[in-house]
Amino acid sequence: MDNTFPTQLEPTTTPCRAEPPPYQSISHAHRVQHYDSELWQGLEPTASFAWESPYFGKAHAVTGKPHWEVRLRVKSRDLRRLMREGFHWDMSNFDFEATYTQTHLGGEKPSLFKRGWKCRRNFFLSDLGDKPYWTAKLTVFAREISVLKDFEVTDITPENMSWACAFVDATQTSAWGTPKANGETQQVYSWIHDNPSNTWNNIYGDLALDGWWPWPKADVDTT
Repeated sequence: MDNTFPTQLEPTTTPCRAEPPPYQSISHAHRVQHYDSELWQGLEPTASFAWESPYFGKAHAVTGKPHWEVRLRVKSRDLRRLMREGFHWDMSNFDFEATYTQTHLGGEKPSLFKRGWKCRRNFFLSDLGDKPYWTAKLTVFAREISVLKDFEVTDITPENMSWACAFVDATQTSAWGTPKANGETQQVYSWIHDNPSNTWNNIYGDLALDGWWPWPKADVDTT
């Protein structure tokens, strides 16, 4: 198998695994630090991004319902940096050998069960620096395995995102540097495609954010 991944977004055809492989068996030119690995245990997600297939204009919907849904959950050791420097990733950030499919939704939020999803496919990606400060799991939910097989990571873009949010939990300090109560979750960023007026960033206000952050964006001068 060719383990060299292009920096441009291209469709992936790597077969799905039934279960995740042992982390020590995974090789990569820039070793990806896995979301579920020991290095990141105990750290809760600090950002989440979502997509639903009807937004893409494809004939995938069944009776008006999303054909699939994607959740990109990100753990970061420095959320402020992830905002300041931008959330940047492409195909080179993935370990496609670690991709696997599950025929159940065990451990997921009740809201995902209510949407009728029956199976999911998991992808892993992370920062490729010497000291990675973020790792992520991209999970695709569907009603049929065939839909998961047809899904390409290139189906999602910053432009067709449904919503995004960011938060800190009890393992971190608050957005203002003060300790938080045990078990408390504090949302510090929110953006919803269908409700763009109801957005906020409690850390950086209207500071333009680069990469996969959907808002705010720098004004483009078209003159």
